[in-house]
Amino acid sequence: MKKLNDDEDALPRRRPHLMGPAAQAKALAEATAKLAARRQRDALPHRIETPRLVLRAPIRGDVPDLVKLADNKAIYEVLARLPHPYTRADGIAFVEIYAQRPDERPYAITLKDQFVGVVGLTFRPDSPPELGYWLGEPYWGKGLMSEAVKGILEAAFATHLFPNIKSRALKTNLRSQRVLEKAGFIKTHEAPDTVGNVVGKDAVFYMLEQPKWS
Repeated sequence: MKKLNDDEDALPRRRPHLMGPAAQAKALAEATAKLAARRQRDALPHRIETPRLVLRAPIRGDVPDLVKLADNKAIYEVLARLPHPYTRADGIAFVEIYAQRPDERPYAITLKDQFVGVVGLTFRPDSPPELGYWLGEPYWGKGLMSEAVKGILEAAFATHLFPNIKSRALKTNLRSQRVLEKAGFIKTHEAPDTVGNVVGKDAVFYMLEQPKWS
């Protein structure tokens, strides 16, 4: 006969059949949405190649370049979740913790094997995946961000699991808005942002639908 431990003796197990119909329906909907988001994330390729770039999982060897490029106030001021100052500990945490989360799929953007930035998707059960990105300042103005964004979008839509992808940019960040609009994103509305470093700043919100021909 199995002996119960102290926790099992003290805390009765919750039985799903004791949940009311509304609670059961809500739990089922949440579980289904989480599975759908995980399926989208796991369907993305581990490596994406474009004419000039390779997008791949961040690795520990990226940390020195990651820290050097991300520790830039001009980048911090337009991103919701980038720490500042950006330290080696932040870089290691990004590679070993953040990049491994089930609701994130970041890619290191590399040019001739050199780390130059990040592009990726964040997954939430209750909304379309959100595209985010940043590029090191020495590489601005070369069309690299547009190329990386096109690469990840084409890879996502090739899975046929992404009916819509959303994104956002600060209203003052015209460079980022041009990247999104060049990729085909349509502006949906403007509103104060509600996330991280950019709370309260005016933002432009975008949506991109799966192309009919893909």
